[in-house]
Amino acid sequence: MKKIMLSALLVFMFVFAAIVQAGTWEYDFTKVKGDTWKKDWEVIKGEFELKDGALLQKTASGNDNEAFRCLAVTKWEVGDGTIISKVMHFGAGTNDALTFYRMKDKDNGYASRLQLDGYLTVGKISAGTHGHIKFVATPIVANKLYTVKIVLKGDEIRASVDDVEKVVVSDPFSSKGRIGFGMSRCGQGAALQYISVTGDGVTPTAVEPADKLASTWGALKK
Repeated sequence: MKKIMLSALLVFMFVFAAIVQAGTWEYDFTKVKGDTWKKDWEVIKGEFELKDGALLQKTASGNDNEAFRCLAVTKWEVGDGTIISKVMHFGAGTNDALTFYRMKDKDNGYASRLQLDGYLTVGKISAGTHGHIKFVATPIVANKLYTVKIVLKGDEIRASVDDVEKVVVSDPFSSKGRIGFGMSRCGQGAALQYISVTGDGVTPTAVEPADKLASTWGALKK
């Protein structure tokens, strides 16, 4: 009997450890109603709203370095792992979309910028200001949904667009932190439809993920 109980305990501990060590968190704004997203996201700077199933940053800015941002409210932080975000740009000019990660506090961490005028970056957020570490030319057009993937392992950061790897850097500034969404310029806006994180210690969100994500959604107007 003792052997059976010990075996059962070991199995339980193994399963529990596996659950604690790795998981996937998803947030699909097409499943959110009204202002309920506000309990799950902390707005740090800017004015965000939910519109047509996506999170939109409302305030225009001509400052390339000012990082408008909101960060997910979670009990966990991501160190090594994978972040996937689905974003769309609107209008013309220099609109961008920032995926934040390893934000060790609300003003310091990393962000990858997908820029409408044609590049993907890995950047650093320092005292709330955005700056490039490395950028690579990437054709980006308005009114198309793009998937940005960030893979984190130690000091290494790998950034891809639609499964094509574009940027690889090594940087020790922050090893663990929160994730989020925002902009550093938003003349006509960009929006976040979906974001997920897979990594050690990550637990699922309460918002039900979509069974199937649409490749486009209704044009957003500010």
